[in-house]
Amino acid sequence: MKLETAEDFLKKFDYNYERRDNALIVDMEFSQKVLVDFSNPENVVMTNKLKGWNFLTGIIPSSIKNAIVLNVIIGGILSLIISIYDTKAGMFFFLGLLFWVLVWFTFYHSKFNKLQQFLTKWVN
Repeated sequence: MKLETAEDFLKKFDYNYERRDNALIVDMEFSQKVLVDFSNPENVVMTNKLKGWNFLTGIIPSSIKNAIVLNVIIGGILSLIISIYDTKAGMFFFLGLLFWVLVWFTFYHSKFNKLQQFLTKWVN
């Protein structure tokens, strides 16, 4: 995959991106950033990050994997605290949080995979 070809693809389809040395940083919607690293031309690395003010971590920037772990841990603790007072409410809170995390994880992950597939097909 070549940097210039990937850059042409991003320009053609109106992606917001920034070029830094041998990397492209693509700004996706809903506070998602994708870093495409061309340091090794034979093995291009794509990483997925969430900026602050996103739907999984709020104001904390992190990777999607860390966002899921953080939400499950904090949600589990809050659910246990709520369950002390009302078991049903604690369970509903935890199930609602899991649904929320699953929906937004699927959204962010599918956007990342779609961009990855498009770039791979376009460049090759």
